[in-house]
Amino acid sequence: MLVAKPLVLPLSYYHHFMKKQGIPLCVFMAVLAILAACTEPPPPTLAYKDREIVDSLFRKQVDSLKPLYDSACAARFDSAVQFKTDSMLKVRTAQIQKALERLRQETNQ
Repeated sequence: MLVAKPLVLPLSYYHHFMKKQGIPLCVFMAVLAILAACTEPPPPTLAYKDREIVDSLFRKQVDSLKPLYDSACAARFDSAVQFKTDSMLKVRTAQIQKALERLRQETNQ
């Protein structure tokens, strides 16, 4: 029966390795470990059944709120259209006045 023996290197090899490459390697590994520990965990994922449950709950909630939002939208629609129309008329009137003023200045010169 074959038994694997651990690789045993002389102490001088370990000393030489730590002296030449070990400290920078240890520092690199420590920095890598710190950076890996500082990353955010991935967002949780839902299983297919959990997604179905969430979707059905969302649809029920939306279906119950839809009439409320529709009535609120209908109630303010006329005032919103009037406000937008007034704003557009003000902007367009200002543009026309500016163009007329520029024409007056050009004809006076």
